[in-house]
Amino acid sequence: MRRKVFATLCAATLFFGAVSVAAPQGVKAAPAPLASYDFEDGMGDMEPAANGETAAPSLATDEIKGGAIKLEFGANGAESYTTFANPYVGKELSAATITAWVNVPEDAGFWEWDCLFGFTDGVKRLTFQTRPYLCWNAGGEDANFIDLKGPLVFDNQKGRWVNYAVVITPEGQTLFINGEEVTTPEIGNGEGYNAADLLPFLSAETTKAYLGFGSFWGSQGALLDDITFYDAALTADEIKEACKIDEVIAAMPELVLPDPTPTPEPVVYEKVDLSTVTAAVPEGYSSYYAFDGDLTDSVTGQTGNTVGYYIHLEADSPDPSFETGVKGQAVAFYGFGDGVKLPTAPKGSQYTVSINWYLKKEAQYTPGIFMGNFHDDGSLMGGDEDAQWISISPLGFQENLVDGPMVWSRNVPGGFGWNDLVRKGNELLKKEVWTNVTVVADGAVATIYVDGSVAAQGPIADIVGEGTQLFLGVNAWDPVFNGYMDNLYIYDRCLTAEEVASLAKESLTVVEADPTPTPEPTPEPTATEAPVEPESTSAPTDAPTVTPATDTAAPAEDEGSNTGLIVGIVIAVVVVAGVVAAVMMKKKKN
Repeated sequence: MRRKVFATLCAATLFFGAVSVAAPQGVKAAPAPLASYDFEDGMGDMEPAANGETAAPSLATDEIKGGAIKLEFGANGAESYTTFANPYVGKELSAATITAWVNVPEDAGFWEWDCLFGFTDGVKRLTFQTRPYLCWNAGGEDANFIDLKGPLVFDNQKGRWVNYAVVITPEGQTLFINGEEVTTPEIGNGEGYNAADLLPFLSAETTKAYLGFGSFWGSQGALLDDITFYDAALTADEIKEACKIDEVIAAMPELVLPDPTPTPEPVVYEKVDLSTVTAAVPEGYSSYYAFDGDLTDSVTGQTGNTVGYYIHLEADSPDPSFETGVKGQAVAFYGFGDGVKLPTAPKGSQYTVSINWYLKKEAQYTPGIFMGNFHDDGSLMGGDEDAQWISISPLGFQENLVDGPMVWSRNVPGGFGWNDLVRKGNELLKKEVWTNVTVVADGAVATIYVDGSVAAQGPIADIVGEGTQLFLGVNAWDPVFNGYMDNLYIYDRCLTAEEVASLAKESLTVVEADPTPTPEPTPEPTATEAPVEPESTSAPTDAPTVTPATDTAAPAEDEGSNTGLIVGIVIAVVVVAGVVAAVMMKKKKN
């Protein structure tokens, strides 16, 4: 959610700035639009409104575009917006194209994700935002959503007019910037996403249209002009011709790119070999969470609870999930669903937080640990005027795991909007491996350690105090952590580098539980069997002698029955032998 310059955009931006006033030859005229707003003679049927202290949209005059509408930046319940008639209602749409000229001021604040225009029926929502960024969210539990993002062109084009267009068909959506198709957009979608759902949504009687309001973030501070709606899929050339893109670009001052700032040589930190370190837990920790089947702090006895996939949302389940950890169990997150709020956090400017995490899948900005301060009404201090939060993330705006972890924080009351603590290419953090991440903060300066080795040193928001709250896996904006966490230690002091290494070694040491010895079973008493008489080859001359029973408790008839069985067997053998002998004699005689 931070703006960082992509070097590859420079060439694209210069291409957009090339002047070609003449219309392309052989380009057919674009179809007539369903509706268009040029703001030369007012707002038409648009009804301006606002929430909170943000001003309602107003008309403005621009030296290049003439009449335009001005949206004021607003968020957190303070949006600048209009409503107007949805031009698609009742249409049998086979395709749709929306174009608009956008000019985001150079001093615009949280510009990247805020809404320009959109549609909603109260549940489903389709918003078009700066960057450009098309966001479709159908709500419900079937994960029917898509995020379609273009490159961060406003890094070089804030303060200039840029033409955005989106073409929507049953097969998918396409973004255009200054008439050029975004061929490799960043795409994220849910399992229930169906591209064919968007057109019926646009034409439904219940779908309303608006500028500004309706996105999670609120309204974008920007000038908008020539917002046009078509019921056809325009080509790139048709967009260029209909929007007079070359003429507008030619009328603007030449875009001058700043000289690239030399990349400083990265600071090289010594890597600690944990095999040479003695495992130990430094004394004085104020909290320790083992996550062995619960969220209890072993120091205070307090227990945490689950929250939703954003910290201000209610959890789907009151019970957290657990998987096998480094020692015993670990609290588990799956990239969606609930997060965790813990009852304790650091209480002052000098502190240490140390945790093991097992990252299954990386996502940009996803928080491992999130700490923030809150208003009396429970809302996070997270806006441009009051932000006070710290997010410890596997990766941040660099979108590359070898550049993580990152401490990404804001401290507006302290006079500095953003504090990005990260170093490229440290190559210490990996997926699907247990890793110890420790952050030691001393006021506005912090050090990140990975497995006892320093990853980066630099600024951090100095916001931690008695009211700071701590969360795992979630913040107020970004995807849920995907993996496991174990052995969280909190200190209200700065650990030394040696202490951090010792703690990392101990924290990562797998402790196998001693197997519980299985007791030897007590053998059941075995009755003594009567000796078996050897089998006779000929009939005995006398019956076997039976020794009288010595156990007076045994019934007399049992002994008698045993004796009878033996006698019967002997008699049967004699009879069979006699029969066999008789048969043989008869055969011999014959």
